[in-house]
Amino acid sequence: MELPLENSSPVVVIVLSFLFPFLIIPIGRFVISFWRFRVLINRLPQGPRPFPIVGNAYPLMGRFDCLLQMLQVDWQRTYGEIYCTYMGSICTINISSPELLEPILKSQKLMHKGATYKFFEPWLGDGLLLSTGAKWKMRRHLMTPSFHFQILNTFIEVFNKQSLILCDVLDKRRQSQQEDEIINVYPFVANCTLDIICEAAMGVSVNAQYQRSEYVKAIYRINQIIMERFSKPWLVNDFIFKFTPQGREQSCLLKTLHSFTRNVIENRRELLAKMQNEMANDGQDVETAPGNRRPLLDTLLGAKSSDGTNVGLADKEIQEEIDTFMFEGHDTTASAVSWFLYCMAANPECQERAWTELQNVFGESDRECSQQDLSEFVYLECCLKECLRLYSSAPHIERYVKEEFQLGEYLIPAGCTLILRVHPDPWTFDPDRFLPERLQGRHPYAYIPFSAGPRNCIGQRFAMMEIKIIVSTLLRRFKFTLSPLSANPVPSMQSVLKPVDGQINLLISAR
Repeated sequence: MELPLENSSPVVVIVLSFLFPFLIIPIGRFVISFWRFRVLINRLPQGPRPFPIVGNAYPLMGRFDCLLQMLQVDWQRTYGEIYCTYMGSICTINISSPELLEPILKSQKLMHKGATYKFFEPWLGDGLLLSTGAKWKMRRHLMTPSFHFQILNTFIEVFNKQSLILCDVLDKRRQSQQEDEIINVYPFVANCTLDIICEAAMGVSVNAQYQRSEYVKAIYRINQIIMERFSKPWLVNDFIFKFTPQGREQSCLLKTLHSFTRNVIENRRELLAKMQNEMANDGQDVETAPGNRRPLLDTLLGAKSSDGTNVGLADKEIQEEIDTFMFEGHDTTASAVSWFLYCMAANPECQERAWTELQNVFGESDRECSQQDLSEFVYLECCLKECLRLYSSAPHIERYVKEEFQLGEYLIPAGCTLILRVHPDPWTFDPDRFLPERLQGRHPYAYIPFSAGPRNCIGQRFAMMEIKIIVSTLLRRFKFTLSPLSANPVPSMQSVLKPVDGQINLLISAR
């Protein structure tokens, strides 16, 4: 039997009266927050008119060949040093002025990476690249001593060894082909930098320059899948993605990558314990033994806090950091070296000037590069810096705004993403701009290939030493020229800046 309406009304009223504050207050806050967001965004300079739903992403979908030109040249020239675009529902504020970049990069609050970094989470976890807050500060503090120049110097032997292997591999390839046949240098360089970072980060050799292990194959393939997610909107959602062929393949790749890292961690822990016992009997310590090259993994395994107590990082936490350095220290360096070789081939007078400088340092000797030699590479370093300015491995930097802040005359609202990039005088290769006399008066944030501020690249000194030794070794042995039969490589904004087709085709001849 149904209850009379008048008998149930008081119950309904009481329930609604009780629920009203819990419903209306959150809804009210959302409406006010959304209204304030729109007001603040509309006060900012606007970029190209967005399309419905997809925003400004439509002309960029799958167009890795035009992203750099459109974002860093065309739109910047048209809309200025700060303007808004919309990637779907995400509002991005594009900033290219060094004066505006400085307070952002120096901020202790704007430390959160942008939304696009989420595609790396299944592989890298919450490592140094993606973590924030207290966890990031603790990890950064733990790993900073590993990049002290005295420790970096112990890796010069590795840099030289792998650079010479790269020369031998290229020489065999060059001699096995017909005259004037071009060589795509990018995969050869990438295998070299992968071998280097494996030794430096994990203390193991994968011999990527001679053979392709399952681990090496997995690294290359997972990077390709991540880039597919950038270019295909239907792969963006994590729930949908895991049911796609790419999602299932990624799960298999992650098992290969993570199991390899876990095995290395276990083996290294056992080896360190054995070494410690043996050296303790001789009154020595593994950490302080002279000439002992210690990979980053050793630092993480024996991580200690500022008061000297053992931090005791879990294996999963160590795995996150090692996987992060495998990503950051491999493809980024390969990109920088490959674009450098292209710049040398495209500017033969600069290549000859750099080679002459190397001749003055080494003469007719075939000795390996030393730490002292690196300071003599003045013009070579100018060429390298100019290459990194034009072809920065990370063409832009992203920050997610968690709380609104004042930036010059603009109040930036919470909930948007900042895209930071500097690209002055695009496509003009001029190494002389980095000569000391021309650096005076330049804004310190006008050149940020390794980012800047508290979240700058922790491994930038490692990378610069590595790149200098690789390119100097190559230039001493080979001359690189462009082929009239191959098109110039088109830079493509992928996980790092690569040629759109993955090829930097050059003619290589012996010196």
